[in-house]
Amino acid sequence: MSLDGTLPPLHALESEVMEELWARSEATVREVQEALNARGGKVRAYTTLLTVMTRLDGKGLLVRRRAGRLDVYAPALPRDAYLQRRAESEVAALVEDFGDLALAHFARHIGGLDPERLEKLRRLANGG
Repeated sequence: MSLDGTLPPLHALESEVMEELWARSEATVREVQEALNARGGKVRAYTTLLTVMTRLDGKGLLVRRRAGRLDVYAPALPRDAYLQRRAESEVAALVEDFGDLALAHFARHIGGLDPERLEKLRRLANGG
């Protein structure tokens, strides 16, 4: 986590690791490796995942605890909380960079949404 409390975006492998940990609650590097490799596709080396998970711990996205001789990692916050904070950061950056132009584009997109989606957005905006 940065000094201002914003959360960094995830690159592809970080995202895979975080999705696995959000699904499990906690896991060792070996457990994450086995799960990711069982899905097929690119085989992930233990050392690569160890590096990624150590970096995610350093960024404040994972919490590492010692369990005997193993390190067990857990998400520092729930998936929904991460996504909410990332969305807030991205929107704030767009508004800061583009000002009213960004807000006008948001308004245009919102104006084209169906009523059901608009109601869902209202609930999200009001914290529910």
